[in-house]
Amino acid sequence: MNRNRKLLTVCLAIVVLLAVGGVSEGVSAYEVRWGTAPAGGVWQALGTAMLNDALKANPKLQGSTLPLGGAANVVAINEGKLNVCFSFSTMAAEAWEGIEFFKKYGKLQNVRGLGVLFPEPTQFAVWADAGIEDVTQLKGKAMTPGPKGSAIAPVTRYVLEAYGLTFKDFKTRYMSFREAGQQMIDGHIDAILYGAMAYPAPPLIAAGSKRKIKLLSLSDEAITSILKAHKGLDPYTLAKGSYNGVDYPVKGIVAYVVVLCSKDMPDEAAYSIAKSISDNFDNYKTISKAIALGKKEDMGRPFGIPMHAGALKYYKEKGWVK
Repeated sequence: MNRNRKLLTVCLAIVVLLAVGGVSEGVSAYEVRWGTAPAGGVWQALGTAMLNDALKANPKLQGSTLPLGGAANVVAINEGKLNVCFSFSTMAAEAWEGIEFFKKYGKLQNVRGLGVLFPEPTQFAVWADAGIEDVTQLKGKAMTPGPKGSAIAPVTRYVLEAYGLTFKDFKTRYMSFREAGQQMIDGHIDAILYGAMAYPAPPLIAAGSKRKIKLLSLSDEAITSILKAHKGLDPYTLAKGSYNGVDYPVKGIVAYVVVLCSKDMPDEAAYSIAKSISDNFDNYKTISKAIALGKKEDMGRPFGIPMHAGALKYYKEKGWVK
C-alpha cells in the first residue's frame, strides 16, 4: 500500500511538473501578427516566407500574416492590432512625426524599426506608342497609383505634386496589382503610376508581355523637390534593360521597404526575427527579384524612427551598426 501510495505521489508530482512546464511555455510564447499587403504584391509572399522562417528558427514564436497595406499596417502596429509589418521608410518617418496621411492620428510612436530590406524605385509606365514623353502629359488620363491604403499611392502623390498635379487631375482608379496589368491591357487605364514599387513590378511585366511599354523618367527638378519635401526617400536610377524594350536608364526616386514592429515586442523576439531574416536573406530572392536590390548588411541603417533594441543588438553583434 505504501509503495503504491509513493508511486501515486511520484506520478502526481510528474503531472504537476508537466503542467507547470506547459503553462510556462505558453506564457513565454509570443504571437506574431504580421501585416503584409493586398493580394498580388510582393509583400504578401515575402511576409509569409519570413514569418515561416522565423517560426522555424524560434519555437517560442507563433503567428500569422494579415494583408492590410503600408499606411494601414503602421496604424495597426501603433494600435496593437499588429506587432510586425512591412511599410515604406518615408511612411514610417511620417507616422512617427504625425504628418501627411497620419496627421489625423497624431504622432504614432508605439512603432519601432526592425530592419531595412530593399529599395523600391519609381515606375511610371505608359504604352510605348502613346506619344507620352513627360509626366505632365499624363494629365486627364486614366491611371492607377496602386491599391487603396497601400504605401505606393502616397509616394505617387508626392511625385505628381512635384509637377503641380494632384490625383484630381486624373481618372484615378485604385486597384490591386493583379488587376492593374490586365486593366491596362484591356484599355481601361492608360498608365500605371507607381511612385515606389518593388522591381520588377508584376503588373508591368504582364502589360509588357502583350505590348511594348515605356517608363517615364523624372526630371532633376522634380527629384530635388520631392527629396526636399519628404523624408526616407533617395534618388535612384533603374538601369537600362529593366523591362523588355526599356533600353534606357530611368531616373526617379526610391523608398525603402522596411520591417516595423511594436515597441512592446520582447527584445528576444525582435532579435530572433531580425536574425532569421538576415540568415535567410539571399533565399528570398527566389520569391522576389526585388530583394536583389538590397543587402542584409544594410538592415540596420537608420530611416527616421528608432530601431527596436532587440534588433539593434543583433546588428551591432554583426558589426553592421556601430
